[in-house]
Amino acid sequence: MQKLKILNTREIKAIKELLIKQFGSALQENYAYLQTEKDRLFLVNRDIAQIDLDKLKIDRLGLYFAELRPSQIRLSKEGAQLLVNEARRQKADLKNILSLTKIETRAYFAGVDLKKDLGEENRLVILTYEDAVVGCAAYKEGKLINFLPKIHRGEVIL
Repeated sequence: MQKLKILNTREIKAIKELLIKQFGSALQENYAYLQTEKDRLFLVNRDIAQIDLDKLKIDRLGLYFAELRPSQIRLSKEGAQLLVNEARRQKADLKNILSLTKIETRAYFAGVDLKKDLGEENRLVILTYEDAVVGCAAYKEGKLINFLPKIHRGEVIL
């Protein structure tokens, strides 16, 4: 059983500022943000956040959105999809989006780190294939570090 903390408005604003700094857009929907002891963020409907969570034994609640780090936010696969879909509806300009080829996408779903030259700056990027959002990866020293969980991996993806 994990301890969940409901984030206040100031903390949510800081998360949205990180999203805008990294990806050029933030979620506009009025979600409640829950944070675990391991700094994982979950999104729930605001009505659920009115419940006293200390009285419940909860394993998981809501959509796993991201992992919060001191200077960045690493999106989950579902979090990246949600952010990109909402930005497309808002017609917002996104940054740090990388389109993969079919071969690269297959390698990514096999769990392989991809070699790419995206410049000197280390950063997180959202990966896409055609119009589909594939996930989020860290770019460091000419390589995309694969964070795709084993449960999402497979060989017969495309």
